[in-house]
Amino acid sequence: LFRSFSKRFCSFTYLNITQFLGALNDNFFKFLIAFFLIDLQGSENSATIMSFTGAAIVAPFLLFSATAGKLADGFSKRNIIVYSKVMEVIVMSLGTFSFAIKSPVGCYITLFLMGLQSTLFSPSKYGIVPELVSSDRITKANGVLTAFSIVATISGGFLASAITDLSGKHFILSSSLCTTIAAIGLLASLQIE
Repeated sequence: LFRSFSKRFCSFTYLNITQFLGALNDNFFKFLIAFFLIDLQGSENSATIMSFTGAAIVAPFLLFSATAGKLADGFSKRNIIVYSKVMEVIVMSLGTFSFAIKSPVGCYITLFLMGLQSTLFSPSKYGIVPELVSSDRITKANGVLTAFSIVATISGGFLASAITDLSGKHFILSSSLCTTIAAIGLLASLQIE
């Protein structure tokens, strides 16, 4: 059944599903961590918490983007995408554990690792497009990837707020949803040729 379903989509569609779920998860989890830390440390520390959460997720992009680009040039982009999605599942599980033990340090480490995973994923995401679509469709494909990334970013912030409210600030349950999203993204990445 899964094989017949998977044949309906092309590799580019699976790439787009993979990157959409990753961007959704990054923003969903980033806001979950911020809400968790504000709940744990008090709203008077919210400005500092938001600054640190933003810095923790952006730092890997500043530190490792060039290295990620070299990896994408030297190795199979498809394999890098799959391995980065495996890493995402592991990182989401670490985040859930950090919520369970109420560890601010664990949350910041999780954010840093989320940023690192996204940093490794990004060059391969764009670099594989010419291998998946014809040359006359590359610009359109990049536009579609960008549009879905923006929608995912906005949706992730909304979803974090809604789920936090609906679950009564049950952060472990909410982060389990992130792990599920990461697992679905991993399954989608395995379908990329």
